[in-house]
Amino acid sequence: MEPGELHQSRTDVRTTYDRVAAEYANHLADELDHKPFDRKLLDWLVERVSPGGLICDLGCGPGHIARYISARGAKVCGIDLSPGMIEQARRLDPAIEFTVGDMLDLNEVGDGSWAGIAAFYAIVNLPAEGLAVAFAEMFRVLKPAGEVLLSFHIGNETQHREEWWGHQVMIDFYFLETAKIKELLTTSGFTLSEVIERDPYPEVEFPSRRAYIFARKPESAPII
Repeated sequence: MEPGELHQSRTDVRTTYDRVAAEYANHLADELDHKPFDRKLLDWLVERVSPGGLICDLGCGPGHIARYISARGAKVCGIDLSPGMIEQARRLDPAIEFTVGDMLDLNEVGDGSWAGIAAFYAIVNLPAEGLAVAFAEMFRVLKPAGEVLLSFHIGNETQHREEWWGHQVMIDFYFLETAKIKELLTTSGFTLSEVIERDPYPEVEFPSRRAYIFARKPESAPII
């Protein structure tokens, strides 16, 4: 990887989501209404996190995951690379704190700040070299015994898109192999709790098989 290559990729991702933010919110802000399995897993995340602990909706988009977690009585915040997405999230849920930030460099978040992370499809725009960086940052910002719930599309293909809802964009979507993500999480220091796969909901979502991984930062892990 050449210096600046990953940074440029993140610029493309940010610009793409800024351009489609309003349409994304209109199309997907209520998607959990049609996904009972996803709701159950988020309920499980809330149950696993220590009472009063802060859960971050990482890669929050228009904030619908954060809104669901908040409705379950948990403390929640949201972070997204796209200022346009954060604008939509704040419009839809002004009571929740949403912040612009990059999961590859969460420099505004202190070590051991969060009790949990919900990263629903947050890694699907990361090339291979970015995954380990993202997982290392997740590990750093979690408290000992903190939980991350990660989801992604299963596969080994890359889908390139230059048009999205009538907007000119430049973005890649990476389908990921479950075994590889498990390996990267373990290498980053996490202990795997649950690994679950499901088929897509017909006529509700993109027709790809999905993976969900619960991973825990060991209780004995020091806060550096």
